[in-house]
Amino acid sequence: MSDWQRIIDNLNKGGKVTLLVHEKPDGDCLGSALALGLQLKDAGYEPQLYLPEPIPATYAFLPGTELINIDRKKQLPSGQPVIAVDCADPGRIQYTLPQGCPIINIDHHCSNNFFGDFYLVDPSAAATGEIIFTLLEEANVTINPHAATCLYVAILADTGSFSYSNTTAKTFRIAAKLLEIGCDIELIRENFFDKRPLQELLNIKLTLTKMQFTGNNRIAWSALSYQELAAQDLLYIDTDSVLNLMRSVEGVEAAIIFREIEPGKVKISFRSQKQLDVNMLAGEFGGGGHARAAGCSIDGQLETIITSVIKRAEEYLRLQKGSCQGGDGNKHCDKL
Repeated sequence: MSDWQRIIDNLNKGGKVTLLVHEKPDGDCLGSALALGLQLKDAGYEPQLYLPEPIPATYAFLPGTELINIDRKKQLPSGQPVIAVDCADPGRIQYTLPQGCPIINIDHHCSNNFFGDFYLVDPSAAATGEIIFTLLEEANVTINPHAATCLYVAILADTGSFSYSNTTAKTFRIAAKLLEIGCDIELIRENFFDKRPLQELLNIKLTLTKMQFTGNNRIAWSALSYQELAAQDLLYIDTDSVLNLMRSVEGVEAAIIFREIEPGKVKISFRSQKQLDVNMLAGEFGGGGHARAAGCSIDGQLETIITSVIKRAEEYLRLQKGSCQGGDGNKHCDKL
């Protein structure tokens, strides 16, 4: 029996399905969830992706956004099966998981804690989009062009447009197959590469203006208060582009951005080059992710959190702690 059939067997036949993603969803998260939702819709189900905040402007062009329910009250319908996509920990989901219905966990983070009733976790995958593609392909499910577009963006986002070390030969093979299926490469080019929301550029400007260096200039960091973010309508802006800029500074090993997304709640995003395992660092503060890209959220005062995290990052850099590796390419975390 294929993994896809095992998932279908845990859904109400032709019924409603709740899709969930992590807080501040990125391209892999949204692309994978929307692709899965579109395929479930084709199979006769009624999927809906719940978000408590607007979709980031960078990904508003993705097909399938009609499946998104912006629910600021954070209340999920009861009795509906849930599929969590690209979520390493239920603490990163901005909803309380319902009781008495199947919870399916599909993810590629090495920090995944295997929550839920069923999970399909493959840390060797470059993106959760790879897992969704393989899931459908192995079950001989016909992938529609709109879903293919979403999956292509998912893989682009988590591989840095095929430039990060997680990119493999399999990644390129999957990308080629998505192109053959009919993913809209022109739509992607126009919106993902050739267009930047004004708010994203304002966020880059503000973040770089406040950038500082520590650890013998090997750590670049920046911190933005709630007041600063709210004043320029930057609370829901994706930070990947500015993080990559900071990490690209010559001599910098790691980039860290502190964003006070609510008064007293700080979201921290980490990126590193080759030595600092930011998954382990984020894990000390209740987060996680990948060895080279991770994040966490902490309640408390911004300045206090900055001091604590920067101090620990400097210690990690001196020790050059070990790495969270992706795995051997097998779905060794597969419980479906």
